[in-house]
Formats: sequence, structure tokens, C-alpha cells
Amino acid sequence: MYTNFDTERELLELFKTRALPFLGEYVPENDWEWLALGQHHGLLTRLLDWTYNPLVALYYAVEEDVNVDGAVFVSSALEIVDLENAPHPFDLEEVMRFQPDHFTPRIPAQSALFTVHPKPTEEFREDSLEQITIPAALRRHLREVLDTYGVNRGTLFPDLDGQARYIKWLKTS
Repeated sequence: MYTNFDTERELLELFKTRALPFLGEYVPENDWEWLALGQHHGLLTRLLDWTYNPLVALYYAVEEDVNVDGAVFVSSALEIVDLENAPHPFDLEEVMRFQPDHFTPRIPAQSALFTVHPKPTEEFREDSLEQITIPAALRRHLREVLDTYGVNRGTLFPDLDGQARYIKWLKTS
């Protein structure tokens, strides 16, 4: 959890320094891309993951094998950040959508986009936000159905970690 604004900047700067040896030929061009990359690899950021693909959203709602209801949230009313004229991501004053370029394989695989939150510790509320509840009893079955449609850890995380976790799930569940 965030402690303050300075901590968030420090996390991003540390990530930028430490990520360099693990990047391929492409190095993110700005802090928007660095935040998207960090978010996709578990860094605490002011970004919240979303997807254009409802099957991907459903996968994330049922991915974990726990006995609690899952949920898919639907949002469509937020303005898209115009990166040509946008302020720095830390200078936004309202929640907006951010559509990153496909600079890492995870972004197109997950049909990814983000919301950017000026106050990341506050609960996200939006008038048009809808919640679809997924009953706990359906989680396992839905993961299996999604796998038949090619929506699984291996396709959403097109790297060795994604393949290993998919194989583990495939052979142990």
C-alpha cells in the first residue's frame, strides 16, 4: 500500500533502474509506459488494470482457487488520456483511461488498458461502474471453459512464467 506520493515516485525510479537488464530491445519511452510495464509485473502504481475483452476479465475474476464470489466490473464513461498533450501521470487531477501502445507482449495478449488514479489510496467510484458477480461455485468450471477458448495463464502471460504456471494448473487441478 502507498505511504505517500514520494514513495510512489521512489518505487518507479527503482523499478526503472532495476528493470533495464531484463528488457529486450525496447526501453519504455516515458513514465506512462514505465508505469504500465511496472503494473504488469506487480509494481505498486496508480494504475488499475482493465481489459477490452470480457473473457479476459472473467478469467481474472475466477483465476484464484478460493471459495468466494468473484466479480467483473464494467466501466465505459471515462475520458481517454491524450498522450500527446497529457500531463505527467502523477499530475492528473481526475481518473482517466490510459491505452498503452503494444510495447510488451502482455498488453495485446490481455487486451489491456488502465485507469489512472490521482489518489491511488482512495476507493474508485464512478456512476457508470457496473458489477457482475460470479458465484464461488462456478469458479473452477469457468476456468476450465475459458481454457477451452484459449483464455488461460499461458496465453495472457506470453512468457516463461506464464507457461510454467499454466502447465502447473493444467496438470495439478
